[in-house]
Amino acid sequence: MRDFAADPQTIMDAHAKSFSWAVRFLAPSARTQATQLYAFARWMDDLVDEPDLGSQDERMAQFEAHRRQVLRQGTESSRSGEVGLLLQQLNVDERVICSFLDTLQADAYPRQMKSFSEVLGFAYGVAGTVGQMMRPILGAGRDAERFAVALGMAMQLTNIARDVMEDAQRGRCYLPAQWLPNDWQLANLLQGHAATRQQTHAAVLRLLVEAEQLYALAEQGFSSIPSPNRRAIQIACVLYRGIGRKIMRTQAEVYWQQRVQLGRFEKLRCIAQVMLGISGRKLKPNADALQAHHNELQRIPGFPSALA
Repeated sequence: MRDFAADPQTIMDAHAKSFSWAVRFLAPSARTQATQLYAFARWMDDLVDEPDLGSQDERMAQFEAHRRQVLRQGTESSRSGEVGLLLQQLNVDERVICSFLDTLQADAYPRQMKSFSEVLGFAYGVAGTVGQMMRPILGAGRDAERFAVALGMAMQLTNIARDVMEDAQRGRCYLPAQWLPNDWQLANLLQGHAATRQQTHAAVLRLLVEAEQLYALAEQGFSSIPSPNRRAIQIACVLYRGIGRKIMRTQAEVYWQQRVQLGRFEKLRCIAQVMLGISGRKLKPNADALQAHHNELQRIPGFPSALA
């Protein structure tokens, strides 16, 4: 059974194969805070997802206990209380923390996303919020918040695109139903129906095109991150984006055979490109599309005042 009391860096190394590479390039104080935040976020996510941590009722009771501790902001001597105190010291809006926790908690049950707007809201809740929490750790000003949100959401869209089968086995589909045929069924995907898998793969590719827009916006904010933390986030971005781009190059029949990930050599090549300042063609984000995303998300408490 996993243990939230474990060393935060150990938790990150075990569960964040790409991000843990990037975090090692952070300045020491930022690295300590980032791993502390990641360990908390991962534990809360595991309480929602992992049946080996207890029955659903037991896990939700633990979730609520940690929620109270983090929102009491250090008034209790606990790992969650310490994270709460850190977020208080960083002046993170409590609405952002609540949006993160609320979105995770709503994810404890089987679900099918109906629209792309719903997917965006989910991506903001579980990952855009983490970008907002990370921003002050990195030393970036509040004017960089929209870039941090964009990067978190882009990474989450990449996660969704990579983990379709794993999510399906938990009774969840984060690809919007509006992108799939009316007769599409999760059971058919799990049973390996060829047409269903082709349709699903097409939706995966469409989601990654949307992720590219958010990555392009996030890139515009890198200059607001002080060095050396800037390099670490550039590495995180290029690694996650690399997973998505590898999926986009992968044929449907190969995609369904195994989870797409970057090998060690591919990761080292991505890191070397960042270290040497080598960058490919920059994608200019579609301002109209980003404004539409903002209009869909601005109702969520804690969402920044601008995205485009």
